[in-house]
Amino acid sequence: MQTTAVETPAALRNIETALSRASTDIPALTPLLTAFGPLLAARARLREAAPGWTGPALVIDAERFGQGAFVLAQTEVGGGFEDMSAHLTGAARTLLPIMEQSFPAIAAELKLLGAAIASGALTPKALASAGFGDAAAVPGVSEQTMAFAASELVRPFVERQAQDLAAQVKGLPWPQTCCPVCGGAPNMSVLRRVQEDGEFLQAHGGRRFLRCSSCSTEWTHKRVSCPGCGCEEPDELLVLRDPARVHERADACKRCKAFVLCLDSGELAEVPDPDVAALTMLPLEIQAKQQGFAPLAEHPWSSL
Repeated sequence: MQTTAVETPAALRNIETALSRASTDIPALTPLLTAFGPLLAARARLREAAPGWTGPALVIDAERFGQGAFVLAQTEVGGGFEDMSAHLTGAARTLLPIMEQSFPAIAAELKLLGAAIASGALTPKALASAGFGDAAAVPGVSEQTMAFAASELVRPFVERQAQDLAAQVKGLPWPQTCCPVCGGAPNMSVLRRVQEDGEFLQAHGGRRFLRCSSCSTEWTHKRVSCPGCGCEEPDELLVLRDPARVHERADACKRCKAFVLCLDSGELAEVPDPDVAALTMLPLEIQAKQQGFAPLAEHPWSSL
């Protein structure tokens, strides 16, 4: 298995470049890019400053890992990421004002959420739990807004820890379709030309990487295979494309009715940030859903 981790300073520059290019290439998506762009950039800055995995290096049982026991299933911290609650109040001060400006429809709710965090009415522990899907109530804040905001607040710290954890299993075989670090489902895939054994670049098309919807870890997987059910029958696999943007597609499976977005970067001079690339593929996401397919995992903007 090959895994990749985001190098944050370069990632921040990549985000800004990809947003600028996408706004020029797809003017119709400018409102979406304008809304999520500042949030993606701010998250990247927080990720750069985040502490990462602070505990000792993990002892991974390679046999269990090869059988599907992802990294966090083998830790002694309850099968989850390390507690990042101490950092969330500061993250809220940074991200919530950006989100209020980017998403005016829920700005009032986000302001109430920020006030609850600042006053201690919503504790950092409860906020962290909400970021991982547990219920948390703040008067005037809908369940949907709470889930969206809390998940965005914990994400920079989750992604930073995942970078360290992915390094613990680099090179170990991982044939599963769930994330090797946290067990999350993929919401994106990327085809990359990679160098094999320090000698030659792979042929056209390259290697397929799935990208975790929870922690953004990437891992290699079979190119012609449904990540949902494992189907490898060509007649059951469907590729949806926009002829004007041939490097973007949605890989759908007729058997299980699932799909995952895919960026084919093999012929691109500059590979865009995967989150920005996924934003630009919203029309394909909508097309796949209209044809009866469901995403393996949602993107943050899908709930909005």
